[in-house]
Amino acid sequence: MENTALKILILLCIVLVIALVVAVVKIVLLRRGFDELTENIEDQVNGKTQVPVTLTTTDPHAKKTAETLNRELNKLHQERNEYIEGNRKVSEAVTSISHDIRTPLTAINSYLDLIEDEEDEEIKKQYLERIKNRTLSLGELADELFKYSTSTDQAKYPVSEKTSSTETIDVCRVLEECMLSFYAAFTDRGIEPQIEIPEHPVYVECDMKSANRIFENIISNALKYADNAFVVKLDDSATATFSNPAPDLTPVSAAKLFDRYFTVKEGSESTGLGFSIAKELITRNDGSIDADLVDGVLSITVSFKKQD
Repeated sequence: MENTALKILILLCIVLVIALVVAVVKIVLLRRGFDELTENIEDQVNGKTQVPVTLTTTDPHAKKTAETLNRELNKLHQERNEYIEGNRKVSEAVTSISHDIRTPLTAINSYLDLIEDEEDEEIKKQYLERIKNRTLSLGELADELFKYSTSTDQAKYPVSEKTSSTETIDVCRVLEECMLSFYAAFTDRGIEPQIEIPEHPVYVECDMKSANRIFENIISNALKYADNAFVVKLDDSATATFSNPAPDLTPVSAAKLFDRYFTVKEGSESTGLGFSIAKELITRNDGSIDADLVDGVLSITVSFKKQD
């Protein structure tokens, strides 16, 4: 009887020891799991990783905690990415508009220089009318910049998503006026452009503001890098070609001209937006733009959709 009781007691002790060992092991694993959880959360919050939290423990409560945290951390990552993307769009838009503001200012200065040397009152009136148009453009750009700087909904006013209203325009007249607006700038650089434009109208389907902005961006970029020559040709098929020597350009960099923020010269004042904006606008108006570098001469070809 005593032996039986002793055996039972020993058996109970063994069971208790095993249970204690299991409990200790489980506590150790649970502690390790929560240490892993703490470390993962810190890495996630600090942006070091976006890998979901995983635990070595099989404890259902710890795993449920990890699943809940993964859901909330995923929402946090999405909000962070949306914030970063919204910030980037606003920065791009403000930079783009700031870049565009300089173009009408250059045109206004050019017309003012022309007025000083012009005696014909009728021509002066034409110049003043063009200055007025450029001033209105500046006002529109200022309004657009204000929207970006004050709006909390960055996706509401993205430049890249604004829709142009296509109209029929005489692309010859648009190009002539753009070239004339850069007269003073070419003179300051000692460049006399060679211009070949049909004497008769060439009608295309394109938003007037877009056409102006395309030409202005291409010409202003050429002024930054053209050394001593600039050739402009427009044919009856509504294809305009702008050519100038580009000694600093390579075939690799020529292929990147339409990439946003790409600049030929590092550290230059150029934002690298001119060509990318021109491409976006001409594409939106069912046209195309290409760059070609042959024997050190860069040619930018813009093809508009000709009116049927």
